[in-house]
This record gives sequence, structure tokens and C-alpha cells, in this order.
Amino acid sequence: MATARGKSRTRPTAGADESRAIELLSERLRDRYGTPRPKSRQPPLDELVFTILSQNTTDTNRDRAWAGLWQHFDTWEQVASAPVDKIANAIRSGGLHKVKAKRIKDILRQVKKERGDFDLDYLQAVDMAAARTVLQNYKGVGAKSINCILLFSLGLPAFPVDTHVHRILRRLGIVETGDLSKANRDIQEHVPDESAYPLHMNMIRYGREVCHAQRPKCWDCCIEDLCVFENKNLEVS
Repeated sequence: MATARGKSRTRPTAGADESRAIELLSERLRDRYGTPRPKSRQPPLDELVFTILSQNTTDTNRDRAWAGLWQHFDTWEQVASAPVDKIANAIRSGGLHKVKAKRIKDILRQVKKERGDFDLDYLQAVDMAAARTVLQNYKGVGAKSINCILLFSLGLPAFPVDTHVHRILRRLGIVETGDLSKANRDIQEHVPDESAYPLHMNMIRYGREVCHAQRPKCWDCCIEDLCVFENKNLEVS
């Protein structure tokens, strides 16, 4: 078996500044993948429901659930007025469909009660702190989901920490907590605004292609010299 060659790049010492570590990570992944550009945005309410459907499931099943929702309904008004069981049946492919159906219905009714319509577009005109405060009022929408809405729908420089991003951050020693919600809160101050979107997208890609949960491809890793993960897989398979 061949093994990965040692890197000559500088490795941060224990306790190194998280912002500098994020900067190095961002540079390495940009060199490898380039700079992803934001795609077209969904309205905030659409993104909110989309994030609920994405919880505890794969992207494929989330997309199937989203498609199923619109095969059964034409408007948010129809979804909000429907029995929970009917909503659950429409999103069954996404998993936890009964829990998510009730969550979606409750949020839609709350939005209608507070805003008089099924519309959160006004969030596009407020700053990130204000938008975050509003989104925290919806039950079942956690820190990661809020960061996704802020970044992908509102174009604000929030940094969502999903399982892929969390795994890489922990292996690099940038975050120590196993609590995903806490990681989503703690990391924000260390990510420059201009890096939020490209770094998030590049880390997800890297987590899927190289830094796997099991048997990561450490021998093909461009950040291995920054990594404090103990169970490295340095053998080329």
C-alpha cells in the first residue's frame, strides 16, 4: 500500500486562532474547487419549509418530499388548511413525515396570523440579527436551519454547519463541541462575510468526496497537515 506524502504547509498549533484556521481552510478548498457562486434564491417561506423537509434525511429524499408537497397542493393556503395526515402523506418520502407535517402546518398558520399572508419576503429588507430573531420564533426551526434560510434565501453571510461541515471543523480542531446547534452559533464570528457561501459549499463537497465519516481519504486530503483527527486513513486503497 502506498501512503500519502507529508505536507510542507504550516500547521496551526493547539489553541491557534480559529479565524486563522478558517482562513487556511478556505484557501485550501478554494484552490481545490474554486469559488462557488450563489444560485437563484427561493422566497424565505419556501426556504423555511424546505429546511424542515431536509431535517434528518438525505438531499434526495428531501427533494422528493418537496416535489410531493407540490404534487398534492398548489398554494401555502391549501397546505395550511389541509389535515396534518394529508400533508404527511404528501411528504412521506422525506422521513419523519408526521412530525414535519405538523411543524409545517403550525408554522404556516403562525405566519398567516402574524403577517396576514403566507409571505416572509419582508425579511429581505432587514439585517441579519433582526431576521434571525424573527426565525427563532418558529418552533422546530433550529440554528442550522436559520443559517440556511439566511444564507440561501436572504443572501446574508450566515454560515450553516451541517453534519459534513461539523465533521471537518471538529477534525481540524476548530470546534470541539459535538452539539450541532452550538457549533452553528459559535463559528459565525470566525467566518468572514465573503467566505460564508463558498466555504460552506466547498466544505459540503469535501465532506462528501474526501472527508468521509468512515474511512476518509486522508491520503488525498489537501488539509491533512491541519488535521488533528487521530484515526487518519493514510493508505491509498
